[in-house]
Amino acid sequence: MKRIMVIAADRKGLIADLSELLENAGININTIDAVDEDDTAYISLEVDRYDETLTLLRDSEYQAVPEEVLVIRIEDRPGGLARVARRLAESDIGIRGMTMLHRANGWCAVALATDDNGRSREVLAECVMEK
Repeated sequence: MKRIMVIAADRKGLIADLSELLENAGININTIDAVDEDDTAYISLEVDRYDETLTLLRDSEYQAVPEEVLVIRIEDRPGGLARVARRLAESDIGIRGMTMLHRANGWCAVALATDDNGRSREVLAECVMEK
């Protein structure tokens, strides 16, 4: 799964401006996560038209960075995430970010960005949902 990370000075109306820009281009936001840290906003987007969105954001003077994530499936029980994180750590793979996408029927879908997604895909082969 490809996501876009937008990094901007945090201000009131930032999400409104960003989402209206995408709306005016007919781009649908599938998922959005936003955090503010030291007056900087980090907004992670999954959209229906990835390349067009990346170009639009860059042309609109937003700092937009492509980010590929793996979508993995883990058991929804204590320690499920810990086991995945430990396997990555033991393979010397760092986790850059993660987002819980969905929980149902004893399972969780998690978007995972690492410092080596190729090796992560191998280490977690039985957990990866998209090939």
